[in-house]
Amino acid sequence: MTAALVAFCWDGLESQAQERSFVTVAASDRTIGPAALTLQESRSYDLKGSVVRCKPNQRVGIMARGRNSLTIANVTVEGCDVGIVVAGASIRIELAKIRGGTVCVLDAGTQSTAMYNIVGGCKYGVVITGDDNTYAYNQVNDNSEDGILVTGDRNVLDSNEALRNGGVGIHLARVVPMVGRNTFLSFIQDVAAGNVVRNNTALDNKVDLKEFAECEREPFPPLLNEWTNNTFQTREPECIH
Repeated sequence: MTAALVAFCWDGLESQAQERSFVTVAASDRTIGPAALTLQESRSYDLKGSVVRCKPNQRVGIMARGRNSLTIANVTVEGCDVGIVVAGASIRIELAKIRGGTVCVLDAGTQSTAMYNIVGGCKYGVVITGDDNTYAYNQVNDNSEDGILVTGDRNVLDSNEALRNGGVGIHLARVVPMVGRNTFLSFIQDVAAGNVVRNNTALDNKVDLKEFAECEREPFPPLLNEWTNNTFQTREPECIH
């Protein structure tokens, strides 16, 4: 199987990864933006229950670009290809509701925190391509593909809920196709490693928990991520514990 290199860009940020030949690039426009709302000052944005909706020329609901201590709270985002994009460091998302679109939350940042958010009705619920982020006590349910998809490193998923997703509830991936509506580039990111997945509930998904690994024979190859005390029914591979 031959490999190709694909770049996925949004407003100047770029991630590159190996793409396998069975994945096709379905878009010619390689940018996500523009956004309905761009936040970049280091402060708390309590939006007090406001609803952010994308206009026809907008694809992102909220673009968070802060570099230190930017907080987004109490907001609903709907009707956007990508609900919230995290493109900075130390960004916090809490008490937000994100629904509809291709990706509800796309986190390409570092040291971000997302807590007590409700995410659903997207193709992918939460996609974490960045490193050293923490996602805790979020509800990520009823997405048509994966609930939580991680391709970055050293992230912590703690006490989240991933129910009734059409793909994987919590997916630590190596090769992942993502194709959106006309202008959203298919995206492949390489192996996720050093992540901690603990105390989560993943049920009634096509597959509840999944990591890129094989357990066909002993001795099993070491898993690249830590799985602890999760509630689930199905898993791939069987050596996830």
